[in-house]
Amino acid sequence: MASVALSAKAVGSTVKLKVGGTARNFIVVHKGKPSAAYDASCDGVWLLMEDIYENRQWHSSNVNDYAASTIHAYLNNQFLALFDANIQAQIKQVKLPYRPGSGYGTNVNSGANGLTAKIFLLSGTEVSMAHSYIPVLGAELDYFKGLHDTNAETKRVAKLNGSASHWWLRCPWCSSSYGATYALRVNSGGSWNDGGCSSAYGIRPALILPSSLLVSDDGSVQTNTAPTTPASITIPTSVEGGKSITVSWTAATDKENNLEGYVVERSTDGGGTWTQVYQGSATSTTNTVPAGSATVMYRVKAYDSEGLYSTYRNSAQVSVFNNHAPAAPASIQVPAEVLGGNPLTVTWSAASDPDNNLTGYELERQVDGGDWAQVYKGADTSYTDNITRGWQSVNYRVRSYDAYNATSGYTTGTAQPVNNNRAPAVSCDTASGSDLGTKDAGFSIPYSVNDEDGDPVTVTEAIDGVTLRTFSANLGGNNTFAVTGDTFFKLLNGAHTLTASATDGRTTTTHKLTFTKEVTEATITLAEPMAADDKITICVLSVAGDIPADAEYKVEVTNNGNDDAPVWEDCTMEVRNGGNHVFENETAANGFAFNFRVSAKRGPSGQGGYISSVQGGFQ
Repeated sequence: MASVALSAKAVGSTVKLKVGGTARNFIVVHKGKPSAAYDASCDGVWLLMEDIYENRQWHSSNVNDYAASTIHAYLNNQFLALFDANIQAQIKQVKLPYRPGSGYGTNVNSGANGLTAKIFLLSGTEVSMAHSYIPVLGAELDYFKGLHDTNAETKRVAKLNGSASHWWLRCPWCSSSYGATYALRVNSGGSWNDGGCSSAYGIRPALILPSSLLVSDDGSVQTNTAPTTPASITIPTSVEGGKSITVSWTAATDKENNLEGYVVERSTDGGGTWTQVYQGSATSTTNTVPAGSATVMYRVKAYDSEGLYSTYRNSAQVSVFNNHAPAAPASIQVPAEVLGGNPLTVTWSAASDPDNNLTGYELERQVDGGDWAQVYKGADTSYTDNITRGWQSVNYRVRSYDAYNATSGYTTGTAQPVNNNRAPAVSCDTASGSDLGTKDAGFSIPYSVNDEDGDPVTVTEAIDGVTLRTFSANLGGNNTFAVTGDTFFKLLNGAHTLTASATDGRTTTTHKLTFTKEVTEATITLAEPMAADDKITICVLSVAGDIPADAEYKVEVTNNGNDDAPVWEDCTMEVRNGGNHVFENETAANGFAFNFRVSAKRGPSGQGGYISSVQGGFQ
């Protein structure tokens, strides 16, 4: 037998419902909620019995209070029980607009404050009647819409036992002339009239059914059936406590095509107790398994728009492993000096893990107070980052993670300003850090200084930390680090360090070179001979210092030092003995002039020595 949804039946068509075991025709008088005066419960298919069922008193006490009326109580008890049980379960309990109490007032309660009922009489407004004595209870139903307010209308005519007759409405007749004793009725011709509430007139019961019910081709209404049970429900075979998993299930079906959704529940005690974790129309959901659970299982059931449920489908029960997140690193160190365009090493303390499965760390960087971005993930406790020139500030934070990707909280460093100044450059043919080797005589190192920012640069040259000179550099010009003359002479044999440090006031660049001084012989003489007014015939010298016994040591003097080939006379013995030396030379082409020459060379023992001074006189 074919069937259609009740919602597909046209307004004015009829369907059949059994009342007291006998099929009765009901007219479809409206579909949906008629207006805002009605509660949402009134959204369905409105049915009105086609014929008058019987005559009954509106109120046995002759009072026009519908909520307390005899007819209202009868319809929602004895008459309701005349329907088959499956239809009774589908009849909607609704809230209807009504005039509360008795008398001739026309105030109305509507919406959520309406009168609760399953079976009810229609109002004058609903059958398109209007009069000052008729309270406005709701809105015109589509079947009666547009009928004359008071005149006879065939759509309002109903029969009892084959003959047109009067039938009650739920409106009180609100005329002060009648007090609280009259209610509204429809005449046999379809116009309105009033009647004493204790009088017996016909009743045409009305009700609202869900629109999803099916109607067979003979007009019989079929009740809703529950949806099928989902065929399966699946959860992961490996579940970690405190983590989210995906639960999925197969879709259910519904005979009336009014499947609405699913309810999913979780049990962590083997099915002893269940907790709802999802309700909705999807066929999967995510859920966090409570930490500490030993096992977990899920179940699902389908439901339709009328509140019918399928049976449950249970998942497998799986074991839960419970991992604990590692502790956060106790500290993180971000260097206070951060240079744009240079590397920066960030370090942090090692973390601990209660499960001993610590795997590593995630380091994130924040530039100029913006978003955090990961720059490192691994087992190390330090990372060297590259600082982009132009950043204003930089900060870092770190957290630990374990083998199951559980993470600690973040440990955050202190944001540091970025120094975007570019350091001066020292250019030299010999790379900084180079060893110049052994030097036995003075030497010079050429170099130049530049600065990309064009800042003024001050250069300091030093040997072994002792400043030789400080000057303002001519950027790009040539400079010479001279280790000559007295500078070289005064250095002791051994290792020495040269530094040329260039600073722009904010950053310093130092070029460093090393060398070893190794001088095993030396000669000391006057730079210029000492001229005399007369012939020089005698002199005396003393040499102070420490000259080893095996050193090759010689002292010479001349009295014609300005000549092209001075005559040098040995006076070593006189100096050793502290005596005078008498010159043998008696000629001087360029005039008599005194000079001395002291030479010393390290002997076989390799023992070093020194000459601290040479003193004397001549005449």
